[in-house]
Amino acid sequence: MYIKQRIIAVLLVLFSAAMIYYGWYRLREEGVYSLKMAAFAPLGVVGGLFLLFFPSLGGKPTTTKAKVIVFIVFGIGLVAGLINWYLMDPGFFSWGE
Repeated sequence: MYIKQRIIAVLLVLFSAAMIYYGWYRLREEGVYSLKMAAFAPLGVVGGLFLLFFPSLGGKPTTTKAKVIVFIVFGIGLVAGLINWYLMDPGFFSWGE
């Protein structure tokens, strides 16, 4: 049941994890990173894991409860992206020093 949603979720997690790996690889080897990839690739991992475990909530949320759950998952993904970005470039976040 929900095979299509779970396959998409696995592909999303794998693709997003590969983007995180590539971002860290470029940072280590070339000293540069993509801000968008650093911030939003973890969102793809979190969203993919959510879809993998709760495939029935995939698609456009129709109830208020589903909308709140999706908003919370989106927030968790953004926080994960900000943490990844901070770990890649902590100097960007040091104001006034």
